[in-house]
Amino acid sequence: MCICFGFLSLVFAVFNLSVNNLHLVGGLEVGFSLLCLYIFKHSQKHYPKRWHAIIMCLAISLIVLCGTYLAPLKNGLFLWTFILPILYYLLLGRRYGLILSSALLFLQLMVLSQKLPHSSFSAFNIGLNLLFVYISIWAISHVFEGNRADFSKRLKNLALLDPLTGAGNRLSMNQYFEVELRDKSQLYLFLLDLDYFKQINDQYGHEVGDKVLVELATLLRVTFAKGYVFRVGGEEFSLMSNFDSPQAALAIAEKLRLAIQNKHIIANGETIKLTASIGVVQYQQQSLSELIDLADKQLYKAKETGRNEVCTDILVHG
Repeated sequence: MCICFGFLSLVFAVFNLSVNNLHLVGGLEVGFSLLCLYIFKHSQKHYPKRWHAIIMCLAISLIVLCGTYLAPLKNGLFLWTFILPILYYLLLGRRYGLILSSALLFLQLMVLSQKLPHSSFSAFNIGLNLLFVYISIWAISHVFEGNRADFSKRLKNLALLDPLTGAGNRLSMNQYFEVELRDKSQLYLFLLDLDYFKQINDQYGHEVGDKVLVELATLLRVTFAKGYVFRVGGEEFSLMSNFDSPQAALAIAEKLRLAIQNKHIIANGETIKLTASIGVVQYQQQSLSELIDLADKQLYKAKETGRNEVCTDILVHG
């Protein structure tokens, strides 16, 4: 898109500077071409920034508005107005698309009201048709982007969320660790496993077992409110968050252990008591798989020492 718009803008700039004598519009188009080149170069090495899209939309809107005001209507520059709502919604989504499309319509109506002769019925007819075409394109863009955003959200949920508990899955955990999490300097990972969960399934059935997992996931999200919860196995959950100190991380781990120990689930008229073993590790420049392996070793140690324990290899001072 940057290459396309940058090239077209440069062609129009040459034409407006050399033939139409629209120096302001031509200068803006040269500047827009350079902006497109910068964004293209930046996007080859880094993930595109949101402000790149905002600046691009504002810049091309300014060019169209100035061109409509300065150039004769017969030049047809105002026709570019109709593509802008599509561009807004494509690059910025529904919220900013709605705001910018509304602002553009208002400003362009002000400009065209000065350009079209007021006494001419044909001019009024042209203006009315232009208005209806713009609103139609705007409405289509809004509905299409709304449907696309909702569909994309549903697909993302299907891909990244565990369908039973609503917690993140392994793919979601990898996405969070590798892409979304910028600062890992104070990151801690908890690996939590329900004790004797197979006995619950065997005694009460898998439907009750599923209910236990759903309620456990809810309990983890509430108790671990500032972190992220992922289901990585049948009854195994991974939790990640930043903490100011090892003491703070271990205090939360102990809080989780006690919350699960005090959680009673009623099923088939009987009370099911839960306990969990937890392994806690701190990020030290490892990969995610290495970090999970370290946490798994601590979890295994908690199982070996009698379950319902928190184990860690973190050295706590003081």
